[in-house]
Amino acid sequence: MKIDPRWPSLSSEEAHRRAAQGKANVSPNKASKSVGQIWLSNLFTFYNMLNIVLAALVVTTGSYRNMLFLGIVICNFFIGTIQELRAKRTLDKLSVLTAPTARVIRDGAETVLPCEELVLGDVIILGAGDQITADGTVIGGEATVNESLLTGESDPIPKPTGSKLLSGSFIVSGECAVVLTAVGADSYAEKLTAEARRRPVEKSVLKNTMTKIIKGITAIIVPMGIITFVNHYFVHNAGYSDSMISTVASMVGMIPDGLYLLTSMSFAVGALRIAQRRALTQQLYSLESLARADVLCLDKTGTITTGRMKVKSAVSLFGDDVKEIVREIYSNVPVDNATAKAVSEAFGFTNSCRKATHILPFSSAYKYTAVSFEDEAYMIGAPEFVLGSAFPSELAKADEYSSDGTRVLALCSAKFDGKLYKAEKPLGFILIEDEIRPGAADTFEYFRKNDVAIKVISGDNPSAVSAIAKKAGISGAENFVDASRLSDEELSAAALNTVVFGRVNPEQKRVIIKSLQSAGHTVGMTGDGVNDVLALKDADCSVAMASGAQAASHAAQLVLLDSDFSVMPDVVLEGRRVINNIQRAASLFLMKTMYSFALAALLLFVPLQYPFAPIHLTLIGAVASGIPGVVLALEPNFKRVSKNFMSSVLRRAAAGAVTIFCGVVFAMAFGKYMGIAEDEISTICVIFTGVSSLVTLLCSCLPLSALKGCLVASCAAIFFLCVFVFDKVFMLVPLGTVSVIILFAMLPFTAIQYFIRSDSLRKKKI
Repeated sequence: MKIDPRWPSLSSEEAHRRAAQGKANVSPNKASKSVGQIWLSNLFTFYNMLNIVLAALVVTTGSYRNMLFLGIVICNFFIGTIQELRAKRTLDKLSVLTAPTARVIRDGAETVLPCEELVLGDVIILGAGDQITADGTVIGGEATVNESLLTGESDPIPKPTGSKLLSGSFIVSGECAVVLTAVGADSYAEKLTAEARRRPVEKSVLKNTMTKIIKGITAIIVPMGIITFVNHYFVHNAGYSDSMISTVASMVGMIPDGLYLLTSMSFAVGALRIAQRRALTQQLYSLESLARADVLCLDKTGTITTGRMKVKSAVSLFGDDVKEIVREIYSNVPVDNATAKAVSEAFGFTNSCRKATHILPFSSAYKYTAVSFEDEAYMIGAPEFVLGSAFPSELAKADEYSSDGTRVLALCSAKFDGKLYKAEKPLGFILIEDEIRPGAADTFEYFRKNDVAIKVISGDNPSAVSAIAKKAGISGAENFVDASRLSDEELSAAALNTVVFGRVNPEQKRVIIKSLQSAGHTVGMTGDGVNDVLALKDADCSVAMASGAQAASHAAQLVLLDSDFSVMPDVVLEGRRVINNIQRAASLFLMKTMYSFALAALLLFVPLQYPFAPIHLTLIGAVASGIPGVVLALEPNFKRVSKNFMSSVLRRAAAGAVTIFCGVVFAMAFGKYMGIAEDEISTICVIFTGVSSLVTLLCSCLPLSALKGCLVASCAAIFFLCVFVFDKVFMLVPLGTVSVIILFAMLPFTAIQYFIRSDSLRKKKI
């Protein structure tokens, strides 16, 4: 475009001065966390701080081996941190690869600069395909703009001189000069995403449940720990070291620390698996949300369709060679919009065609392209603009073709008087359709079979969206509404039973999602535009296409790096596997919490000493829940996710916890009555608890497979090796004759829980 000297171009000196004044096109906040923020957010968690305090108390006793439980905290910290850093690196690379540049007029000449170096008042030149990164006003030329990332409306909008351009949109065709009126934080797109940044992402059910458990336990174990220490130190006259170790052991036993590590590892492995399908988890628990969703809201463009168009067929009305005529037209005119590209790809170009004496490039103002040759002229474009009211029967036929969502181009011979084109005779139609994503039908069928309802939310014409949704195989797609005609109350009422929503603005997307959530649904949302950011934040699970706006990618929990929606079933299955296996293994960890809590509470009122040291519970936890939990968490398990997570887990853990509690109390009471030394009583309790925990593991592995059988046998072998070979390392002592008799008399009771649970577990195939 030729530079107009009347344009208010800036000098380099003035541009630098405005940048120094904060008027540059730079976002004040980065969409993703910094490396430091990631490290700190994973370090300073409630769970970590609790365990670090307990470890510090152990340090004061000098018994450093009793700090072994801190290894779980360290592993959990690094797993969560590494996963977030990995996600950040991937998104930052995407940001660099897609970082836009702009043609800007500086010092009266055109130059190319990164968009972040633009300043308020700059004049930039925009052409087809250019992204608009700051708000401005057109001061020269004319362009057609796609604002779908802002409004969801995919139809191009004409922008003549004087029109406003908003950041987040892009140029479809034409060329224009724009003076920037709002940059950086003041731009439209930045204001829209600013609210989303302030709204925290919802925590997962698993993480939220475990955090509540930890906080609830802490509210109890802190005063209980103080009383336990006072009881041991002052009432039983135990030394400081013994009193503190017993106190920390009782508190560590009540914290399901291994469950935190198991959950982190399971989600990390799940994240790596779906990464192989080019799906990126932004946070460790992102997989869970989608696996629990029973409603999935999605956009048309970029999700159901690829965003590209393809020619469906060419219709000749009177036997003319429509394809050859169209080929000649597009071999002469600029191919600078999606429709022209689709037609050119279908019919190709020819170098041997006639050369046009005059061409009229496509303009959104008149919605057609026209070409003149020496002896004839043609028009091709939107039927209502090309045919007008002069050819009602052909216009009705075009409407018939478009009733199923097909885009229609009308081809006419025309008369050109040197200034204007006028249609003379309709020759035919070019039928164009949005390209449905490969595998879309299979993907929607999968969700239908798994009772996940699909809601299509789009800014496009509702009838057209409905037609495309039908082609993609979405059940109930004929049930649609025009959201632009509904109040928020009417839209909220329609949210439950309507499948397709057209002409939806960003705020209405939020109304739909919140209405579904209020009705008890877990809602997933996919999006690719700035207009989707707030809705992505509101949804229980958010999925973004990497090919869309960067703001959407940073706001979402999951990012599809290839923008391939067909990988969604794999993501759901991986999430289900992780959640179901964690739920099965969680009983192994919470059993320790239950019997530790019961023991600590009882010993506040009876004159007995807590029988475990922290290293004892670390050993038992490792062989009975830690190692098995990791193995069990990797097994295939793709059942629907149960919503009653805690009640199911607690029922499974109760039988083992009651068995251990009763056995340990009997060993302590009878051992003291028989005059057995405290360290022998402690050893009896450790062996009995270990064997009971292994029986619980056996129950959780029913029905046994070769892998599960080897797992139980291996864990039992490790336990007995540590007890009888490395007894001194784990603060155990050889048992006397009376102690051995007591232990062997107690061991048969460990099998009670097997008989209680095995039949029901076999029936449920847990």
